[in-house]
Amino acid sequence: MRYCFCALVTLSAFFPVTTTVNAEDAPARSFNDVDAEWTKINDQISDLIAKYRTTPAAERAAIISNYNDLVEQSKKLVPQLRAAAIAAYQADPGADDRVEERLVGLVANDVRQDDFEAALGLAKLLVDKGCKTPALDTFIGVAAYCVDDFETAETHLKRAEAANVLTQEAEIALQDLPTAKAAWAAEQATRAKEVEANDLPRVRVETSKGSLTVELYENEAPQAVGNFVSLVESGFYDGLTFHRVLPGFMAQGGCPDGTGTGGPGYNIACECYQENHRDHFRGTLSMAHAGRDTGGSQFFLTFKRTSHLDGRHTVFGRVIDGLEVLAKLQRRDPSGRGELPEPDKIVKAEVIRKRDHEYKPTKVGG
Repeated sequence: MRYCFCALVTLSAFFPVTTTVNAEDAPARSFNDVDAEWTKINDQISDLIAKYRTTPAAERAAIISNYNDLVEQSKKLVPQLRAAAIAAYQADPGADDRVEERLVGLVANDVRQDDFEAALGLAKLLVDKGCKTPALDTFIGVAAYCVDDFETAETHLKRAEAANVLTQEAEIALQDLPTAKAAWAAEQATRAKEVEANDLPRVRVETSKGSLTVELYENEAPQAVGNFVSLVESGFYDGLTFHRVLPGFMAQGGCPDGTGTGGPGYNIACECYQENHRDHFRGTLSMAHAGRDTGGSQFFLTFKRTSHLDGRHTVFGRVIDGLEVLAKLQRRDPSGRGELPEPDKIVKAEVIRKRDHEYKPTKVGG
């Protein structure tokens, strides 16, 4: 079965693209009309893939330009395709197999764009209407794993395994489930105590793609929290970019130079080597560094569980509101090839709650 968006995702390995689209206010059009237009563009993108691979490097500029134009056209159609397919499927799920095929493809696309909540919402519609596509279990399982719903993930990933439709990402998630469930149980116990105490500092971060609120783990990472709150209150982060945003991983920001090499002019100690260090789950706020005790102002927000970073980077908070913003941030890899898209920015960061004491950095060597 051919799911939509596969050509776009394949070509993105060659060129950077803006993949996030918003479904709000999509104009009402018939599924057949939108699908025909989208299919035509998708076929043109597929042709470009083949042409790019066989064209000499010196002659690829025109292909890249054409590709970018087609990507923009495709992006604008996606909300209409989604709305039209949902309307048609709700009206009569069995009327046209193409509708279900497109919706399953949209679920897969949501997962690829780290918009896991949207993927699960659309997948629920498909399941409720009796969709039997085996691959849907893979996408649901991966999305559930990425939002830390490991019980749901286990159910669907085991179904996908039985149907022999697991992707590599799904296989990795399935293998990690026992460890993930144990780590999540411990994390949930800690969070329950935090909810009861209700006194952790909070910071609202207004970005160019929307607002999110982070709660800071002062109990386990007082140095990182003291530093972060101090920088926020000084206005340090206002106007800085998310210079490195990697699909399926995280969004990094806080560099005054916008390159990943800058900082506040000092370093703070790592707190990730303590026994009570927190782990990385969806929406985790963690310190970026270039080695032990080299953190400063740079941080990253994880899109999903990233256990390989546990005990290596200081987790000092999590997103408690606005998780959907993470999927909207412009993906960009400074280490990749091609021209980088414009990064999203932190418009303003402000402390909205803190404990009654001074917050300041404890500088390494100072």
